[in-house]
Amino acid sequence: MAENTPFIGAVNVTSPDVKCPGCGASSGLKFDPVSSKIICPFCGQSSPLPRPGATPAVQELDFNSALQRANVDWGRAKKLIICTNCGGETIYDAEQITGACPFCGSTSVTPAAENPQIMAPNGIIPFSVSKDMTQQCFLNFLKRKHCLVKSVLNSRLENVVGIYLPFWTFDTYTVSSFSGEYSSSERFTSVWNQYMDDVIIYASNKTIHPFISKVQNYDFTKIVPYSPEYLAGIPAERYTIGLNEGWERTKIQIKKTLEYDIWKKNRSKFYFNKLLGTNYYNVKFRCLLAPMYLATYRYGRKTFQVAINGQTGEAFCPAPTYIGRLAPLIITMSIVFLALTLFLIVYLYTHAS
Repeated sequence: MAENTPFIGAVNVTSPDVKCPGCGASSGLKFDPVSSKIICPFCGQSSPLPRPGATPAVQELDFNSALQRANVDWGRAKKLIICTNCGGETIYDAEQITGACPFCGSTSVTPAAENPQIMAPNGIIPFSVSKDMTQQCFLNFLKRKHCLVKSVLNSRLENVVGIYLPFWTFDTYTVSSFSGEYSSSERFTSVWNQYMDDVIIYASNKTIHPFISKVQNYDFTKIVPYSPEYLAGIPAERYTIGLNEGWERTKIQIKKTLEYDIWKKNRSKFYFNKLLGTNYYNVKFRCLLAPMYLATYRYGRKTFQVAINGQTGEAFCPAPTYIGRLAPLIITMSIVFLALTLFLIVYLYTHAS
């Protein structure tokens, strides 16, 4: 992963529609995850934003009428930037100057043609973990690793980038038919009803980071209605997996969940054979932005990627362990043990005869 070049001036230039109530400045305003406030870098005045849980719940939208209800207003002028190196697509304020792709660090970024049909999110999970807190989140994860090489704890996060990532969530009632058997001669079919709540689908096929799925366990009770102020100073990736494709992926995920739940809850009663089919009713969805930190760390000659949930602080990354170092010794000892065992068997056999 290339190094992430910092954003030019490390500020987000906001729309003139969003101004500091103290000095009237419209540039450099930033969202602070710890205080949940917009902070002006010029006069220092801060303006509080609604905290998660302090506003009415973000309602799901009806899937069948999505085309009529889709919101395409992001709240202020936006521009879409495409990285020519990794293909990442990021949404910024129209006036913002950016020097790098937040995913791969490349400075080869170009504006993309506008698409007025890109749906704006109807909800957002704000950052509650600050960039300064990510190092501790990283160390907390490492300390829970088994057989960790202790010197890894001296590593420091590098190229830390905070970004809002796009997700779909789906709710639906399911009615499924399945087959089972009490014995080889007693087979049957039956019906299984189950409500699926907040099935989450990552709505991008551009980001190549491998560990996002490991830390996307968000608390959906903390969703707030989308407001562009939460994006002050923080880029947001545009979704590239549309609503229909997201629903098709959701059905695959739901099928796996149903098969597991039917098997787990009935394994003592009968043998679950297979799911025959599922009907979906009252499908609801939300288009969300959720916070994520992407980073790297170096150990020895290797560079490892890190993903940190910007709401919960949950982290994931590969880490060197003693198991890798002990593997050659274990293999050697196993070979020696087998050789000695064979020798002992041959020796006892020849002397017994």
